[in-house]
Amino acid sequence: MEAIENKNLLVSGAHSLRLLNAKKIFSFGILRGGAYILTADLGMEMKAVPGSIQPTDTAEEGLYHKLIAFRLGQVSRERTELLKSLTADDIVAIYVDEHGRNRVAGTLDWPMRFTFSIAGGLYECQLECSGVEPNPYLID
Repeated sequence: MEAIENKNLLVSGAHSLRLLNAKKIFSFGILRGGAYILTADLGMEMKAVPGSIQPTDTAEEGLYHKLIAFRLGQVSRERTELLKSLTADDIVAIYVDEHGRNRVAGTLDWPMRFTFSIAGGLYECQLECSGVEPNPYLID
């Protein structure tokens, strides 16, 4: 069997994206690369198209630009209204990275913002924010 030589091939193992409304977080802290969160509920699990969750975290001029792109299926009027409501919220996202560890994107001071569009029968979604450090691991 031949090895894959394409160095531009992107394989993401990120999955299990959950969105927390920042208003429902009682306590949030980051210490030594670990995030501690106390919240009123477990948030909203986004049933993303498998393999579509693409988190990126790039450093630029002393800040990290954080982006999580993903796709959702089942376009409907009700789901569109739900997604529209998310665009008004400050969000903290939790996802499982390619190593199987829970990671946190966004903070109470630097929350993520949600945007979406509909293309090809799917929702193309993005969560985006800036921050002063890379996405920490969630400490359970």
